[in-house]
Amino acid sequence: MTIPIRNLPLPNASIRRLKASGMGRISTAFPLAPSSSLPWFTAFVAQPGQFFGNSLRATVWQGLLAVMVVGSGLPRATGHGTHSALMTALEACLAERPDDGGLWYRRALLEIEHTDWAAASHDLDRAEILAPGEYPVQWWQGKILDQQGKPLEAKAALDAFLKKHPAHWGALASRARVETQLGMEQAALEDFQAALANQADAEPDLIQEAAQALASHGKTDESVRVLEGALARLGNVPSLQLKLVEIEVNATRFESALARLPKFQQSAPRPEPWMEKRARILAEAGRVDESMAAWRSLIEHLKGLPAAERGSHSMSLLSERARQAMAALTSCTQPAAQPAFTFPHHP
Repeated sequence: MTIPIRNLPLPNASIRRLKASGMGRISTAFPLAPSSSLPWFTAFVAQPGQFFGNSLRATVWQGLLAVMVVGSGLPRATGHGTHSALMTALEACLAERPDDGGLWYRRALLEIEHTDWAAASHDLDRAEILAPGEYPVQWWQGKILDQQGKPLEAKAALDAFLKKHPAHWGALASRARVETQLGMEQAALEDFQAALANQADAEPDLIQEAAQALASHGKTDESVRVLEGALARLGNVPSLQLKLVEIEVNATRFESALARLPKFQQSAPRPEPWMEKRARILAEAGRVDESMAAWRSLIEHLKGLPAAERGSHSMSLLSERARQAMAALTSCTQPAAQPAFTFPHHP
């Protein structure tokens, strides 16, 4: 028996992402978690990037948890134990229902999460044979080939999938990454743009990739608009803030980049990284005196911190970078030393 994803207690944005992954329904063979764990589960599915830095791993768990929610009889989704428990549960179900394509698909996702590419590819093939067209198998095959360092084969699989599903933002983004590896920069740019156009709730990784592709093609204004829109929607995401400043600095828009820093610093948990960023941008803009003043301000700020904070590893490294920067800038501003004597001039 299956129930629609829309009946799960998830935000609409999460439901759209789950459907885009091919997870339209969920098997009741795996009971829903107790109500006390639903807030945790909702956060995990809605924003897997908060739990896993690797974007592929986050995508796997987002898809996997959509089709298989573990009840109190299995461990919470933390660590290697969960993978073993889920595999055990799946294999028991496969022994009873070997012709269930959904079970093969779910096991493939677990194998992908553990980078078992050969096993995952085999299980995806089985899922497609048993349930043709029901799951985004070619998309995952393309992603596996990409991870295996086979960009040409990956592109062929993604091309085939996108012929049937041209608006699938996940596959568009996957193909754009492969095209970037192949040097197909214009095609990659177009696919990134299409991925954003088809996913109103794009997450930071995709936004940064698209923004960088736009900037690399001289479309700085459009790149900035993409990042500004994402920050307005998602809030103060440091990676997006840094990418926005980076793109403007690379385009020599120093004044614009500097003007953003006070707001970013105000929203940050600590001001020091943005203070350092300001000093570096001023130096890159050729405003040496202002850069030296910014470095001095940072050094004085660090001196005023409580001893425990000032002596931390990160603050110690920052203090050393500031001193080195001051020394380098000072040497640039001093006139060249005059030689003590001159060699005689030969006519």
